[in-house]
Amino acid sequence: MGELYRLLQKKRVLFFWTSILTLSVLVIYPLAGALMMAVVFRVTGVEGGFPHLDEGLLAPVRAVQSIGQLLFLGMPVFFLAGLQTGEKQMFSGENFRFLGLGRRPPWRVTMLAVLGVVLLQPPIYLMIQYIGHLLSLSGETGRMLLEDQLRLEQFLFFLAGADSVPEFLVVAFVIAVVPAFCEEVFFRGFIQRNYVRTISPARGVLVAGFVFGLFHLSPVNLLPLSAMGWYLGYVYYRSGNLLVPVAVHFSNNILSLLVLQLQRGNPEAHAGASLPGVAPGLLLPLAALSLALFVAAVYRFNRITADTVRAGDAGRSRSSSL
Repeated sequence: MGELYRLLQKKRVLFFWTSILTLSVLVIYPLAGALMMAVVFRVTGVEGGFPHLDEGLLAPVRAVQSIGQLLFLGMPVFFLAGLQTGEKQMFSGENFRFLGLGRRPPWRVTMLAVLGVVLLQPPIYLMIQYIGHLLSLSGETGRMLLEDQLRLEQFLFFLAGADSVPEFLVVAFVIAVVPAFCEEVFFRGFIQRNYVRTISPARGVLVAGFVFGLFHLSPVNLLPLSAMGWYLGYVYYRSGNLLVPVAVHFSNNILSLLVLQLQRGNPEAHAGASLPGVAPGLLLPLAALSLALFVAAVYRFNRITADTVRAGDAGRSRSSSL
């Protein structure tokens, strides 16, 4: 009975400090980003905010995006992992294994997980359209939220604009590579991992995915972003390897970037408005078909990751009995 009490106390402490860290990042990250942007505006002599952004600011703004992710999401996690593993070297093999980065995942697992996020695109876009339609009918508050979302999407158009192959590669690094690694290390490798250990696998995935949605500061897209976070958390839990959600996250961001590039040719388009080349009336049947194929892909993914889940559950049971 005494061992059980000490275990519960340890779990409560871990849950408490994980929650404090999560809340701190949700507050500090946007404040730090705003401060770094203010420095950019001051150094470049540009006054005001996003309406004043011009081509000359692209490079520093992209640098701020990447540096902020590395400094406030990616790097600290390795230090925090060291506190739990006892490793003094941040980038030790033990810390990598703790975060799920110790080995290369089977290619079939990664490909099926990536296929899943590709199949999720039409349902996600349909969800975004319905949310926008409902908000447009919900009075002044809904219209204000949509205007804020439009300003955010205008910033994304600015950030993701690429007029050459080399510039597209730079944009892909800023929007796809850095966030895929840093956000997955933080939200799945550390936050979800600790919540799964302290509450339960299902609730750990749900909480970490919802926090992932909150992190992106988009009330209009909170549900679609949370849904994406839940899928990322699911593939991490089932595969036991952080490189799988990193690959999924990267693929999702690359797809979004390609859609943005296609929408740039339409002056009335905005990010998330529609799937290029898909008529609005066809999006619903396309989303239904895509969702059915997604369920089939998930079923197959569950079959080939069953042994990994059993091994992970057994490992948690052994650590809980210590």
